[in-house]
Amino acid sequence: MTVRETEQHFDVRHRVIDHLRCAREQGLPLAASQAEVQALLDEVDQLQLVAHAANNLTPFALCGLEEAQTVLRDALRAWKA
Repeated sequence: MTVRETEQHFDVRHRVIDHLRCAREQGLPLAASQAEVQALLDEVDQLQLVAHAANNLTPFALCGLEEAQTVLRDALRAWKA
């Protein structure tokens, strides 16, 4: 996948998320097409990979990455709260 394709997929996922978030905030029914559901599942997959990495890489931290891992772990904890 090229960088351009990756950016397009990112844009699609976040347009779907924004659309559903706006509908929720306005009290409208949440409806999504099959393609929109797939985009959301792709985003969830990526979030799970990031969360898994943040939770499990500490014992294998490379020199200089400890601070970045701490920031990522703290952000995930705040997001889960």
